[in-house]
Amino acid sequence: MTDRPGGDAKKIHDLALEIITEKQPVRVWPLLMQRLTADLPCDLAVLVDLDWDAGTGHALTGAPDWLYEAPLDALIHAHMRSHPLLRHYAHTRDMTPLSMDEVADDRWWKGEGYRAGKDAIGIDRQLALPLSAGPGRIRSVIMSRSGLGFSDRDLEYAALARSLLDTVEAHEAAVITGTGPGDPAEHKITPRELAVLTLLCDGLTARAIGTRLTITPSTVSKHTENIYRKLGVRDRISALRKAHSLGLVRPDQPAARTAAVLRSSTLAQASEGSGGQLPSVG
Repeated sequence: MTDRPGGDAKKIHDLALEIITEKQPVRVWPLLMQRLTADLPCDLAVLVDLDWDAGTGHALTGAPDWLYEAPLDALIHAHMRSHPLLRHYAHTRDMTPLSMDEVADDRWWKGEGYRAGKDAIGIDRQLALPLSAGPGRIRSVIMSRSGLGFSDRDLEYAALARSLLDTVEAHEAAVITGTGPGDPAEHKITPRELAVLTLLCDGLTARAIGTRLTITPSTVSKHTENIYRKLGVRDRISALRKAHSLGLVRPDQPAARTAAVLRSSTLAQASEGSGGQLPSVG
């Protein structure tokens, strides 16, 4: 990064100002991904949320826009445990931004994980900003640029940005606190789409959602596309934030909430399949 003295502080100040003045919380994380790629600069930035113990995870949002069409979740599922940065944070719970060059050895650069990421999305030199997460989970922004490694100056900027990013969710929670229950019908969201949305909020994969709802993963993907379109969003994290802000789902009591929504979805499906008549019970 080449910049005048004090440039990093000015960029962080501007970033913080955008966060606290953004009236729509759903836009904060996509905005952050765009700013990070421009400020560092780097070729791409992805926010990932991983369940390390289960070996699963998701790319929640990212920049630039073409990443929405990239097989990010497939790359995560196949290679997260061999990724040196993710493995470092899983084993140490370190919260210091690090570059791939600081933790990787020749096995990574010559390995399948590196080749798969480079071939699929051009990911090369990487820098990670670890964020606060619960036990057994990893939440991080992964940034990449081609060829040129990250300098000490880049790491200094990353450290400033990391401390700011950890405040984002608290800011979002404060903005949406007090939102009353929303009406899915107002947004043309069907009972089955609400069930999918609720399970997305619980962190389930498309395959797991399909198993829970007895539908195929491709049907889950179609419902998800419809949800994104109706909510006016483009990725999972934006959908979850928008759903919370509209009161369509609540962050508290996920198990009870999910059970109630699934019962509603099942009854609605049964009604549709019986000409509008609900099945008798008892």
